Amino acid sequence: ATMTPASNPSLRYITILSVGALVTLNLLVTTGCKLNADRHNAIGCQAYNQGQITTAIAEFNKAIEMNPNDADAIYNLGSSYYAIGKQTKNLQATQGAEQLYRRSISIDDQHQEAHRSLAVLLIETGQEQYAFDLIKSWKNRYPTSTQPVVELAKLYQEYGDNSRAADLLVDALKINPNDFQVLAAMGSIREAQGQSSLALDSYSRALQIEPKQPQIAAKAARLQNQLAQLRNSNSPTGGTIKPAPSRY
Repeated sequence: ATMTPASNPSLRYITILSVGALVTLNLLVTTGCKLNADRHNAIGCQAYNQGQITTAIAEFNKAIEMNPNDADAIYNLGSSYYAIGKQTKNLQATQGAEQLYRRSISIDDQHQEAHRSLAVLLIETGQEQYAFDLIKSWKNRYPTSTQPVVELAKLYQEYGDNSRAADLLVDALKINPNDFQVLAAMGSIREAQGQSSLALDSYSRALQIEPKQPQIAAKAARLQNQLAQLRNSNSPTGGTIKPAPSRY
């Protein structure tokens, strides 16, 4: 595809439960399996981020063996095969990633990362319309959810249709005015449209709601600097406002 898709799928982390909170003689076997699955999933994520894809795949497979319905582990395994497919141009690995993304979605129909990553994969393999159909279908199934709206808006933005993307996000903000993902996406679109002040406002609102967004914080800081420089350059004195001379 000629467009630049969303960044490579990031692994979905699992919060490992405290073992101390589970000290009881009446634990179900499935609970133990879930904990072990989460542990292998977390180890796999760490290995993946260190570039140890083979180790990551082995850990994700262990997690899935213990919990076949672990949508996160299945998604993470798909991301690992996706990475191999990208690095080695291995079509079989890419096809495996697609199947795993679809399997993750079949288990968790609202898995945002799996939907996003599958859309990216479809676009990269020349199946743009299927990517749009995937996200539109997800949006139609959950008309009050903002997550599919954000992903659909990103797709339109990737293809240069910022106007339609913005309209979608405006509607999403009517559903939830304090959705930080929607606000961050709106900031990106406003910035692409050259509306720096509006973009900064959207980024700032997103950060007020969820401060732990380093990428958005960096974008906001960059826009603040740009706007400050612009104000300085437009000042008659080059940015230094001198007081009027005294009459006395």
